[in-house]
Amino acid sequence: MGAQPEYGWGTMPQPEIRTVDDPRSALSRYGFPGDRERFEEELAAAIRASPTDDFAGAAAVVRAYRHRIRIRNSPEIMAALEDARAGDPQVVD
Repeated sequence: MGAQPEYGWGTMPQPEIRTVDDPRSALSRYGFPGDRERFEEELAAAIRASPTDDFAGAAAVVRAYRHRIRIRNSPEIMAALEDARAGDPQVVD
């Protein structure tokens, strides 16, 4: 058994996100609590608000959550979040 990663965050594989179903499964595994439910709600709202041939709003929701998934899979970002929560004086605004 190897050494534990610093801050408890290991490198996780980046899930591929090429379809609308990909964020659903990725958020279930890699998302923050409640992300999957919020994704579904925001996606449904964007689709309802979209004209028949324009799904730019839905695409924006998928891009936003893809970004959240990438953040969750970044040990550096997660460590910085933990430092910020702990009030680390090295973290600057």
